[in-house]
Parts: sequence; structure tokens; C-alpha cells
Amino acid sequence: TDDPSAPWKDTAPSWDELKQTLAKTQTPEEKNWRQTALSGRGPTNQMTNLRLFDAPEGTEPLITLYRDTAGWCPYCMKVWMMLEEKQVPYRVEKVNMRCYGDKPAWFMKLNRSGGIPVAKVDGVVITESNDIMQAIEDLYPTQRPMLPKRSDPHSPRVKPLLQLERSLFSSWFGWLCTPSSFGDGSMIKFESLMTSVDMQLKEANSIAVANGHGEGRFFLGTNPSLVDCMFAPFLERIAASVPYYKGLPIRGNPKWPHVELWFVAMSKRDSWRGIESDYYTHAHDLPPQIGNCYSHPEAAEFQKSIDGQDGKSWALPLPAVDLSKGYQPLLKSDEEARREAAARLIDNGPGLARYCLRSIGTPGPRQGCKMADPGNSPDLRFQDQMDSALRHTCAALLQEGKVGDVSGNLPAVTVGGGLAYLRERISVPRDMSWPAARQLRAHLTAVARVV
Repeated sequence: TDDPSAPWKDTAPSWDELKQTLAKTQTPEEKNWRQTALSGRGPTNQMTNLRLFDAPEGTEPLITLYRDTAGWCPYCMKVWMMLEEKQVPYRVEKVNMRCYGDKPAWFMKLNRSGGIPVAKVDGVVITESNDIMQAIEDLYPTQRPMLPKRSDPHSPRVKPLLQLERSLFSSWFGWLCTPSSFGDGSMIKFESLMTSVDMQLKEANSIAVANGHGEGRFFLGTNPSLVDCMFAPFLERIAASVPYYKGLPIRGNPKWPHVELWFVAMSKRDSWRGIESDYYTHAHDLPPQIGNCYSHPEAAEFQKSIDGQDGKSWALPLPAVDLSKGYQPLLKSDEEARREAAARLIDNGPGLARYCLRSIGTPGPRQGCKMADPGNSPDLRFQDQMDSALRHTCAALLQEGKVGDVSGNLPAVTVGGGLAYLRERISVPRDMSWPAARQLRAHLTAVARVV
């Protein structure tokens, strides 16, 4: 047990000093990201509540999207992605998922079932994601249309593709939530449907090329469509959960080359880059939403790597991501990612120490998600020491991973536990991007080891 009254020496830079150091290395876009986001402009951003795109100042959006705070809900994601692709003005109201506690009373008045997403589209409340998407398309039919005209060669493919998406979802969901073994009938059925998806993407490219385009890597050819928005949330979750629980890589798998080309094409879109989660977040956000997910022994290597239990994936120096094994590509440089992670630490500042000290505080009511414990009362006797360790972590991020000496005599058990508590609860995209989360997890590990 650590003694909060034990003498120690704080040698970490102050939050103000860290902010000044960060500012010297940031790009203009990074310095102004919050102001840009609050104005409704700029690239897709999880944290904004208003999106105006190129609409004039003072525009009052006709759409309000009610989605989950954490960015976990796949049905919210497909509506969110469609709005970002169409670039029509909208507002965002965020609501917790049930696994984080009861829904607020104001939201239950809006939708008695408590389900999300919900949207107000031109004054009409709509509570089903597919209906929301159709209403948005009907309201803005000429603004970046998301469905092809009847004369388009892709038009007859829309309905079969949407049916395939539901079949793939059903197969994945059933396999994930049922005890199984590697290579059994459930796996064979899933792989067969993935092959069907791959063949459809191959056909989309062939049609695009036949009609004079260089390539067409989306489901309906050269541009993202409503079909891509429907597939995106579940293909992203499949790519994360199937290696983690079943030991079968999706990304980079030579069985499905056109699926990988679809992921690559999507990763070039602002809508994807701003909404993308990471394998760790999805591996742990799915059970609170859908129940127990059953593992194969063949998944052990993936689980250790994704959870940072292999001794290297959450440690410095960070290894290169092995794309050949199906791991998630990085869409930012290490330098950008470290700056982003440092900025998020600085944004939260001293308040973050209180959060970390929930790890040793008085337990509160438990939520459906085992990592959700907002009712815990933090042990504030160690607040200054915890804050010092966080400032050392931020300094290391700004020094290219050089941890150096840390404040003397920090309480090792408490501080190490608090840093681990934070590391395991970094959620993508709620808190930061996947590359930034990767850097922060590794730097928290490094500081905890020195402490």
C-alpha cells in the first residue's frame, strides 16, 4: 500500500509549459482544430456538435442526429457517415448507450424505446437508421446523391447488395456469439459470404472500368454510396472482431483482395478517417452491446497483440504494424499521432488525474460495460502524484518517446495502476484517433515501467 504522505519531488513540466512546447511543433491546422470543429467546418470530427461544411454562416440545419457518445453504435455510424459524405448541414446530440447507464429523460420522451440513432429530419422524428438515411436522401436528392439513377449500370445491384449486407451481418453475429471451433460450418458460411462480398466489389470495379473509369473500388463504382455506408460499420467491426475472437484475419487476407481495396479506398475519405475506430475498442465494446463473444484458441496471438499483452504492441519502441497478418493500418505518421495524443492530454489537464484515481477509489454502481465505472469515487490523496506522472507521459510524447527521469519517489502501485487504468479505457474515436491511441497507450506503459 502506498503512503500518500511520503515525500516526493515533482520534476515534470507544468501543463502550461507542455502546451507551449506542443504549440512549437503543431501545424496551423492542429492548432486551430477545436475552433474549426466548433464552427462546423473542417474534416470529420467525433467531438463536434455542428457540421456546416460549405454552407453560409448562420445556416440552421434541417437535420439533428442523436447518436451515442462513445462512437460505438454501428447504426449511428452508417447515418453519421452518410451525412458526412453528402455534406449536408446537421447538428449532433450525444446520448449514452445503455451499457453506460440509463438514458436521460429528455431522450426517452423523444423515443420511448430508448434506441439510437434517432434523427429529426425537417421537423420529423425518425427512429430507424435505414428510414433516417432514406429521409436524408429524399430531403437532399441532388446534393452528392447516394443512390444511382435508374439508368446507371449499378442501379440493379443495389437491392441484392443490401440483402447481402444483412446476410453477412447475420452470419458474423451468429458466429461471434455462439461457441464454435476453427473451420466449422459457421466459419465456412461466413467465409463464403465474405467471398460473395469480394466478388461484388470485383464486379463493381469491372463495371466502372468498362464505363471509362480507371477503377471503382466502392460497392457502386467510383464514389461511396448508401450501400457503402450500410456495409462500413459492420465490415469495420468484422475486421476487428474476427481476428480477435476467431483467429481469422480479414484485412490483407489474400482470399478477399477486393475487400482490402475497398478498405483502402474508404481510408482516403474524410468520413472514414474521422469516424474510424480501432481493433481494441471494438473487441471490448461489442460484448457490452451484444453479449458474450466466443473465442477460438487460434485467436490467442491476435488477442495478446490487440490487448497489448504481447510485451511489444503497447511498448516503446513501437513495432511496425504487420499488415500481412491482418492488423490495422495507420493513417497518420508517428509524429502526427504523438502530437495528437499530447494535445488530448493537455486538453484534459489536471482533471485527468481524478479519472485515473478511480482505479483505487471507492467503488460505485456497476454498469453493463465492465470498464464503465463513473460512480467510483477517486482517491484524491494521490492527485498531485498522479498528475505529475501524466505530465511526464505528455513530455515523453513531445520528446519522441524519450521518457527520461521521472519525479522521485512517486507511489509506484497507485500511479502505475492509474496509468494502466487510463490506458485500458482509451476509446477510439471518442477520445482520439487510432494512431494517437496507439502512441498514448505505449507511452503510458513506458512511464508506468519507470515509476
